[in-house]
Amino acid sequence: MSSPNKNKFFASLVIIAGLILPILLPAFIMMAQVKYMPNEITHSGIMSLFILSFVLFIIASIFTKILSLIGLTEQKIDELGFLGLIISVLTSFISIIVGYYWIKTFHLTSVELSSIGILIVAAITTIVLTVLTRMREAIINKKSPGSN
Repeated sequence: MSSPNKNKFFASLVIIAGLILPILLPAFIMMAQVKYMPNEITHSGIMSLFILSFVLFIIASIFTKILSLIGLTEQKIDELGFLGLIISVLTSFISIIVGYYWIKTFHLTSVELSSIGILIVAAITTIVLTVLTRMREAIINKKSPGSN
């Protein structure tokens, strides 16, 4: 494989992961918790983990829409620099935690996470998605013809 093909493959992999991973990552983390930290999580089946993960993605999207309605759009977050990064990370982290407790309060999930368990899921998901987003933005900015 030549170098340009490797770069295209890596760029494609990052972009595809950026589309799929936000939806499935919490489920994969919860599956790891079942194996390595069984006291932190109980569930009725693997499908319940994926459904919870999908619903958490929808709730995070709602949080993002609410932020854009009050004037904090993606462009504004990018303009804020480091403060925008902090706002983005905290929003992601809080949306996962609040989303899980909303779903749990309304009895819409059979997944039971301890307080530590949901904090672990939220922290790892937020870190991985932030790194993935930064990598995707770097690749897209490198590809655009007007940037150096």
